Amino acid sequence: MINLIGFLSRYFERSYVLFLIIPLIVIFIYLFRKTFVNVYLGEQYERKRKNLKIFVFITRFIIICLLLVALASPFLIKTKVVPGDPKVKILVDNSTSMNLFDLSIVDNLKLQLEKKLPVELSYISDGEESRLGDGIISNMKKNNNLLLVTDGNNNAGVELGDAAIQANTLNVSISALRIFPDKYDASVVVYGSEKTTADVENTFTVDVHQTENRKPHLVVDVDGVAVLDKVVDNTEITFKKSFSEGYHKITARLIVDDYFKYNDIFYKTVKVVPKPRVILLSQNDELLTLFRPLYNIDKFNDLNADLKPYTGVIIDNAEANVLNNYYDKLSNFISDGNGMFVVGGGNSYDSGAYNGSKFEELLPVFVAKAGKKRGDVNVILLIDISGSTGIGFGDYKKVDVEKALAINMLRNISLVHRVGVVAFTGFAYKLADLMPLIDQPYLEDSIGRLKFGGGTNMFEGLKAAITMLQNVGGSKNIIILSDGNTQGKDTTIESVKYAASQGINIYTVGVGGDTDKEFMQNVADNGNGIYFEPDTTQQIKLVFGDTEISEGKRVFPLVVIDKNHFITKGLKLTASIYGFNQVVPKTTAKMLVTNDIGDPIVTVWRYGLGRVASLATDYKVYGFEILDRDNSLMLTRITNWVIGDPERKNSRFIDIKDGILDKPIEVLVKSDVQPSSDQIALYKIDENIYRGTITVDNVGFSKILDAVFAVNYKDEYSNMGMNSKLNNLIASTGGMFFDPDNIDGIVEFIKQRSRREVLTNKSYSWIFLLSALLLYLIEVCVRRLITHKVI
Repeated sequence: MINLIGFLSRYFERSYVLFLIIPLIVIFIYLFRKTFVNVYLGEQYERKRKNLKIFVFITRFIIICLLLVALASPFLIKTKVVPGDPKVKILVDNSTSMNLFDLSIVDNLKLQLEKKLPVELSYISDGEESRLGDGIISNMKKNNNLLLVTDGNNNAGVELGDAAIQANTLNVSISALRIFPDKYDASVVVYGSEKTTADVENTFTVDVHQTENRKPHLVVDVDGVAVLDKVVDNTEITFKKSFSEGYHKITARLIVDDYFKYNDIFYKTVKVVPKPRVILLSQNDELLTLFRPLYNIDKFNDLNADLKPYTGVIIDNAEANVLNNYYDKLSNFISDGNGMFVVGGGNSYDSGAYNGSKFEELLPVFVAKAGKKRGDVNVILLIDISGSTGIGFGDYKKVDVEKALAINMLRNISLVHRVGVVAFTGFAYKLADLMPLIDQPYLEDSIGRLKFGGGTNMFEGLKAAITMLQNVGGSKNIIILSDGNTQGKDTTIESVKYAASQGINIYTVGVGGDTDKEFMQNVADNGNGIYFEPDTTQQIKLVFGDTEISEGKRVFPLVVIDKNHFITKGLKLTASIYGFNQVVPKTTAKMLVTNDIGDPIVTVWRYGLGRVASLATDYKVYGFEILDRDNSLMLTRITNWVIGDPERKNSRFIDIKDGILDKPIEVLVKSDVQPSSDQIALYKIDENIYRGTITVDNVGFSKILDAVFAVNYKDEYSNMGMNSKLNNLIASTGGMFFDPDNIDGIVEFIKQRSRREVLTNKSYSWIFLLSALLLYLIEVCVRRLITHKVI
């Protein structure tokens, strides 16, 4: 009944009137059976009168029904194109970074456009803060057209992605002038470790950004001693450096004739802390030799010692019957924020009775055959087909690359796994239900026919994918192919966290030179997955591919699966192993390194406040190549990761990161007594922990409470020139880039955009009224003919 009412409401303004037909039928049946004249005038007359009565009753019933239908106001929704109100609002970015551009073109642009359509001009942003998103949103009105004159840099306020979703909601198009800097500028930034231990080699990257390709002179010094002094012709330059304990100062300077001088120098500090204390449970000395230069390490044959002074425990090839005795001790130790690194071998994991033991509960792996080779596996491919993916990526559009990657992934996924496909723009579209891949022979064709267009809302796609994975057995996985330029990033991350809590692993693939890698990496991290670059997606086969038989195979090269984790970032492994322990990653664990047939070798996870890492091979009989110079870095990085902050065991420390000019910088102090300073007010936030903020009004190196930190130029002066994120804003709102002299193109686009399809209700009551009238006239004619005995 509810469905019937809903159906009628789609075609009748007053659908309730139609229900009057029901009592009308009852009334007509009663009247038809009722005899009002009892005079008998003969059989022939009675037959003729009965036929006339039937005819009149039927016609009157139909006439009244037609009148009721007309009264219910039947209609159909029609699309009507209206010319609209073609006008444009020019928004000029007035922030400091725009000084590199010649903005004299704006007045002439306004003058030329005013000859052909109404024009409004406004200035947005000001000074050393580019609040581009705020300016765009505050100038939006429903159905209007905005033309930006900007470099696309947005370093404060609302993100451009949020501005885009607001524009799509209001049907606002955002276009931009294609402008280029007429002044040269270069900026420099140094990336690398903020905190390290003594005598450890650290790698630093110097990033030089220019508005045009030149060869600036770069000078980098550490504690006043030059480590680089040369003319550079590339954007990234690396150098390595080890330090003694204490604070160290790095300064990078460009000697170049450019517009802004603020960004020609960058300051960075490195804090070198005492070596953290680590305990090694081992029967051998090889690891002791490797780790002694890096850590304050104690080697024992048992774990009876007090673990409180230590930051991490390394367990080398120990059996479960030994480790089970220390389960409670290790569990509390790790949960309190410390770490454990478990190294495999002939006495551990599947060879050490870990399976089903208490100690296995602490590990990021189960002891068994590799999980990808058995059980049910469910995979949802989530493909971004929004407007921003229509932007070029090399010789192709990003969406075409995404489709090619998705098809290639399908070919690398086992045919017995269940696969579903969801595409998303501002909304989600289910392309294929979750079912065995072998039963979907036309799936590749369906993906190949996808078209791009519209806004970007990854949250909607994730919501649809999560719904598809509910109430299914086996492992649950989502692979997202996107440039990461989406609205509502915070909401997306929250949905990713929810998915992870439901046992769903989320993998991401970044597509396009303007991919928001930080966001895509964040999605993978929170989703217990891996972030892949487009050229590394073959490794999907190692996670979801068919079983490969290792029988007869004797050599297994190591393969880095997740290249963005602290342990594996920039790590180049050349080692092969000649045997391994059989393990399966737990649901919330991260698999970082496998062998070449996909068996997990390095797997990590968080346990309470602490961290645990598993190495499913040894370093002697089967994995001796791991100890050579090129590959031993993996072992030290694993140990550094499980240790975490090496200062946390100190009775006193000051933690302050390098900051930005005129922006608050957080200071964290651990002390047995209330620290005091005339530079900062510190407030107690936990036992012996105090926090405060400081704002510095000059760049360079500063000092507070004996801690040294650096203050650098404002974000307004970094990455000068055109920002590629502007492309995504324009594409996702249906806008275009225009050359400043293309007045006719701008006008034609505005007129086209102003033409709008309006939905109107077209009434058809007149048809039923006319039908009722015609039927009534026919009835009258028939009755008159009968009266005059013509029929």
